Amino acid sequence: MLHLNEDQRRLWKLAWPAIMGNISQTLLNLVDMMMVGQLGALALAAVGLGGQVSWFMMPIMAAVATGTLALVARFVGAKDDANATLTLEQSLYLAFLLGIPVMLFGWFLGDDILRIMGAKPDVVALGYEYIRVLFAFYPIRFAGFTAFSALRGAGDTKTPMKLGILMNIVNAVLDYLLIFGELGFPRLGPVGAAWASGIGITTSFLIGLYLLWSGKLVLRFRPSWSFHPDMAGRILRVGIPTMIERGIFSFYNFLYMSIVTRFGTVALAAHQVGLRVESIAYMPAFGFNVATSALVGQSLGEGKPEKAEKTVYEALKMVGLFMSVMAAILIIFPRYLVMPFINPGDPNYGEVMRLASIYLIIVGISEIPLGWLFVLGGALRGAGDTKTPMYITAVSKLLFRIVPAYLLGFGFTIPAFEIIGMTFPGFTFEGLGIIAAWIAMSLETFTTAALFWWAFKRGKWKYVKV
Repeated sequence: MLHLNEDQRRLWKLAWPAIMGNISQTLLNLVDMMMVGQLGALALAAVGLGGQVSWFMMPIMAAVATGTLALVARFVGAKDDANATLTLEQSLYLAFLLGIPVMLFGWFLGDDILRIMGAKPDVVALGYEYIRVLFAFYPIRFAGFTAFSALRGAGDTKTPMKLGILMNIVNAVLDYLLIFGELGFPRLGPVGAAWASGIGITTSFLIGLYLLWSGKLVLRFRPSWSFHPDMAGRILRVGIPTMIERGIFSFYNFLYMSIVTRFGTVALAAHQVGLRVESIAYMPAFGFNVATSALVGQSLGEGKPEKAEKTVYEALKMVGLFMSVMAAILIIFPRYLVMPFINPGDPNYGEVMRLASIYLIIVGISEIPLGWLFVLGGALRGAGDTKTPMYITAVSKLLFRIVPAYLLGFGFTIPAFEIIGMTFPGFTFEGLGIIAAWIAMSLETFTTAALFWWAFKRGKWKYVKV
């Protein structure tokens, strides 16, 4: 760390706690999958698919969290503590209220979504039990995520890190007790993982709320118990394009997962295992995303766009280095990374191992552009330019992921045709199966990163009003 310049030190100071905090959040899901994986491929597929349905709800949470981070960062940069505090209060109210309809959605429509995604009846039954419990905690989950975003926008990434670690410890202990029924606790199987996650999230949120209330953090929660439409409107005006962007992405991911699901339960289990392992690999990218968002917003609040731009260039260098290491690990050691998630006694052990290893090699190739995508997206959103990422997502994910995954995965036929007297023979492509879907996902990362770079170089983000 002695060789870092001033900008790199500022980035690293914010990035490393964000990395550790999000690793802790990701470990919550990984621990679930590792323990549930001991119950077999059916349980693994049900919890994995249930988690995907849960993830589809993230756009609503992002609407408040993104707007909160951008506004808090601007206010902190401008040394406007009163508005930073007001932003925190209003965002907590908004997040909790938006979590209620999401909770009801999971309770009443979760099984229908699993069926639409193409899940087999046994996966639907088990996955729906998991979803109903997990979604019960969504109002608290939304509020907690928003509070963490406010702290990160103010430059405090250590508190979310510590609370994330606490959440993971609670979750891991309860996973063991509730999934397997140890020490006198009921044996709940996969549903026990949902209870463990929810209780861990709630514990972390309540302690965080106490710290905000007590004035021990960089921000303070001072409830007026009143709604301020102007501030709420500013939060949503910045955040709603992100909600639309994430909504588009979630819809495309829904289509993508529907494609993956139709390749069978074993392919789905391998995809879920590979996805969880990769989620650890891109943690450095998430950390620099958070750090870049906060510092860009604060620099613009200070009226220094050149400083913001320089920060982004330094972040791109640093994340490129980190992600190259992660890429090498995924490509060289895929089988060792997959082993903890699969029960050797499962009859599908060998095939899940083979496919999940191929997944990690394919995505490993695109880890560096994935890191650049995170940094550039964080810069634009931290500046309050949330519309550009929305447009890019709408185009890139459809044209370069969904369409190729479907055509190359299932195959296609071009019939013979004639043009201007010339006859062209027909052509049939048989399809590459699940591997084609993974190749399409990896290639799309490159195209999206290139489009974000183009948007950043245009420079319009420097002049966005929030």
